[in-house]
Amino acid sequence: MMVSQLNEHLLNIDIVDRILFADLEYNNQCADCIMILGSLKATKYRVPVGVSLYKEGRSSKILLSGGKPRPEFNSIKECYLMQDEAIKLGIPKSDIIVEDTSLTTKENIICSLLPLDRYFKLSNIKSIILVTTAYHMRRSILMAKTYSPNWINFIPCPASDTHTRRNNWYKSEKGFYNAKNEVLKIISYINEGSIPDFEI
Repeated sequence: MMVSQLNEHLLNIDIVDRILFADLEYNNQCADCIMILGSLKATKYRVPVGVSLYKEGRSSKILLSGGKPRPEFNSIKECYLMQDEAIKLGIPKSDIIVEDTSLTTKENIICSLLPLDRYFKLSNIKSIILVTTAYHMRRSILMAKTYSPNWINFIPCPASDTHTRRNNWYKSEKGFYNAKNEVLKIISYINEGSIPDFEI
């Protein structure tokens, strides 16, 4: 079945699991850059994963993408909150690239192309490790493959949050809501032509 054929009433645990989590495990590859997508809680869940990858030698550069101001933190933009946390965790500022204009996942990808080109030249980039929350990874990878040059290989490295991990999202009301809502977003983006359809 194609994802575009689904609706809210057809979603069950197996289908949601396959859409959001199947075949998206990190495979320990190295890459030219680690790209971390912003969110309200990116400093808690996503940045530590990216920092661990850097310290393991998976890449020598980290790109932090997120221009949304966060009222909860005096309207500081997500990328700068992430930068402060990465530096606090031991990453040299000289190894951090910042993208500070994007407001959505799609814009994370598109807006990151300019700083990536300025630093590396896009033609030199072969692969990027993409870090975001596990249940957000499918949409992020599809956006990356759709809006980035086709020679760049995006390697998923999911970060686990508290309620929406592959092994527990269906066990709590919050996790179930997060996962189901994410699948509905994916279906909507497919139907509007923002990301390609795929089979589950």
